Amino acid sequence: MKRIFLTIALAFMVSAVCPVQGASQQVESVGILSVENMLVVKPVSGGIHISVNDAETHQFYIYSITGQMVKSVSVSDNAIVDLPQGCYIVKCKQWSKKIVVR
Repeated sequence: MKRIFLTIALAFMVSAVCPVQGASQQVESVGILSVENMLVVKPVSGGIHISVNDAETHQFYIYSITGQMVKSVSVSDNAIVDLPQGCYIVKCKQWSKKIVVR
């Protein structure tokens, strides 16, 4: 009796999981990642390079690892922000990212 119950429960669990996997694949195809690819922040020697690939001007806030705002910059194309070595948090309207300047 337990064996039949476990078999039925296993079949139910497998059928319940399959639609969830299909739904997650549909969510990925919406194109949300394309917004993040328009704003690129990467460390360079002595600072960070900010690249904006759309026609808008974006405001970036740069914080030290202790939470103090170090700089605030508006970028519409490309910019290099000079910073001393350390860990920083770069924040914009859509996201925030930790950057290590070496």
